[in-house]
Amino acid sequence: MKKLLLTIALTLTTAFANAALAPLTERKIYGIHLYFDETEFIDVLIINRFADGALKGEMHVPNDFDGPVQNVKIEGNKITFDLLVPKNLSRPTDLMFHYEGQFFDATQTQLIGFVTIKDQSGFVASFTGFLRN
Repeated sequence: MKKLLLTIALTLTTAFANAALAPLTERKIYGIHLYFDETEFIDVLIINRFADGALKGEMHVPNDFDGPVQNVKIEGNKITFDLLVPKNLSRPTDLMFHYEGQFFDATQTQLIGFVTIKDQSGFVASFTGFLRN
């Protein structure tokens, strides 16, 4: 039994290590224009696609924070992801923002969407995004 568990553990460890070593095949950088009201905030979204199909991302929010984007999914022209927004002087608690967007077409150069608090339905913000060169 111990040998079987060790074999399973080694197999999983190898699979995770190989996934982590998959080469980067594509990097897209978007300027995300975020609107909580009529005031515009411009963030930077980076999405990396790896040879094994995995998507990883990060968000740069100027003068605030940099953080990993979680649960990145692109299916057809739809994109969804989550972002942990850490507490600061104007935010008394950590928040998990959930982004849902739609690319204009298959080129994935423009997108629009909405932000909610994960697992809630109320409006937080809207956004547009543009692929940067």
